[in-house]
Amino acid sequence: MTPEEAYSIKLISDVKLNNGGDLLHVETWIENKEYKSAIFLDKRKIIEGKVSLPRFNGEYLYYVKEIKGQKNKKEACLFRKSPYGEEEKLLCLGKISDYAFHNKGILILGEDKVNKNKPFEATKLKYRFDSRGLLRTRQSLYLFSTKLEKIISGDFDVTGVATNGKRVVISATKENDDIGLSDVYEVDLSNGEMRRITQGEGIVNAVAMNEKGQIAYLGHRKGRAPWAVDEIILPEEDKSFLCGNTCGGDVLTDLFDGAKTRIYFVNDVIYSLGQVKGEVQIYKISDKAEQITEGKIVVRGFDVNTKEDIAYFYTTPTKPSILHYKEDYDPNPGVEGIEPQEINDEIQGWAIITNPDNPTILFIHGGPHAAYGYGYFIEFQFFASNGFNIIYCNPRGSQGYGEDFAKACVGDWGGKDMQDIINFTKKVIEKYNLKGKLGVTGGSYGGYMTNWIVTRTDMFSAAIAERSISNLVSMCGTSDIGFWFNAMEAGIDDPWKQENIEKLMRMSPIYYVKNVKTPTMLIHGEEDYRCPIEQAEQFFMALKMNGVPTVLERYPGDSHEHARRGKPKNMIDRLYKKIWWFTKYLK
Repeated sequence: MTPEEAYSIKLISDVKLNNGGDLLHVETWIENKEYKSAIFLDKRKIIEGKVSLPRFNGEYLYYVKEIKGQKNKKEACLFRKSPYGEEEKLLCLGKISDYAFHNKGILILGEDKVNKNKPFEATKLKYRFDSRGLLRTRQSLYLFSTKLEKIISGDFDVTGVATNGKRVVISATKENDDIGLSDVYEVDLSNGEMRRITQGEGIVNAVAMNEKGQIAYLGHRKGRAPWAVDEIILPEEDKSFLCGNTCGGDVLTDLFDGAKTRIYFVNDVIYSLGQVKGEVQIYKISDKAEQITEGKIVVRGFDVNTKEDIAYFYTTPTKPSILHYKEDYDPNPGVEGIEPQEINDEIQGWAIITNPDNPTILFIHGGPHAAYGYGYFIEFQFFASNGFNIIYCNPRGSQGYGEDFAKACVGDWGGKDMQDIINFTKKVIEKYNLKGKLGVTGGSYGGYMTNWIVTRTDMFSAAIAERSISNLVSMCGTSDIGFWFNAMEAGIDDPWKQENIEKLMRMSPIYYVKNVKTPTMLIHGEEDYRCPIEQAEQFFMALKMNGVPTVLERYPGDSHEHARRGKPKNMIDRLYKKIWWFTKYLK
């Protein structure tokens, strides 16, 4: 398998059911090193282009399409089309992330068009954000009837909207935008007044409303704790429900489907994703949470109509994307990955064994409060098809095993979590009598752990750290979230106290870089604001000066999402670089 073949898959990226049972879905693929997409009606392609968010309202089909506007700049436009008419462009913004239909018009979440070449003045801690760049504009709530009117805006983001056609609620980061705390507010469309509904501090990941005007949201009221378990919360009824071990889904894949977190409130029933270990399923909630899908799968997205028909799309370790509505539809009938073997010992893990004599690559997930599971990984299948064994696991700190397990690495990065990873690796080697050399790779926190491991052991013959962390102190001043995230993960309050700087440094791979002997490649997007490229630059310079074989691969225009939703030509090149490095040092 070549990198081009690895990425030659079609992915379901959105589904929508109307009350008559008609199904809309979007498929996304890579063509000529660009993302392409199309809208399907009952599995028949009807519109092609850079399209998303299809919805029926009355006789019209609505959808968002990316086009080139003035001076060849990209903009997002809302279109509508009648069954027998031409498409009609209603409005354009810099970005459109969602919309909903109200009696007074269309409610839209979006961002204004901006000039990125003007000077920028930062006045608050959160002044840039990964995949968005400098925050020259914020996501606002608009109303479109005969013209476009901005209803809610400010130096914060409106992150969600829900309506029954009369009542309107939004989620927004108004109270503490710097660290991304969010709340639910009721909005008066006539004057833009906001009434806060949620109490305390917490996070709102998705919000929904039923026909009666009742509200539910997915999130928690535990401050900004990244390890917190999410629930379905009815803030006006003082009720909450847990879907499995956490509501939503934190199982990672490297699929470029752009799946979004959503919940639905239909009649008196709430529908949400929920996670247990490596599975993500759909749950329905009335008096209790009840799992309604099953199998070793990861559901990526779904929709429910007022008749409570459900359409959803999911992934498995061997299938990239399956749409289910009454029956399964596979857009990739010729793709069948190698089935991993599950390993349940002290922690949950998996192994794709191609041959005991082949070299083995250990993958470490990011987060750290995310997880591996029953999802398809383009990269796993690529390396397995090219003669490598693949092993991966969920150490302490991973989500899906309860809040205590997810919190177990806080204040101890590189401690018990690394111990779990090394113990898992040794047990897999023994279980399958693996004889080849070992490599290690990971991204984000997985990149941190890759850098950390090579300062602690020489058991790996090659390493590749992607969008990695090497210095937790400098990251506090350069990352979009580092100033609060690093402090919370290190178990400290103020990262700029002398004793806390010392703790962060002792938790940093750069502090022990003199121990490294393992050939290490560093891969980084130049526009990564989550783990800025200076993190890779530091480690690269130190390794180079100490005579360790190393290269730094830099990808212009790519953010922290470079391995999941980066520029396609860069993602393809990245796999060529990774297999070259691992072949050179492991084979």
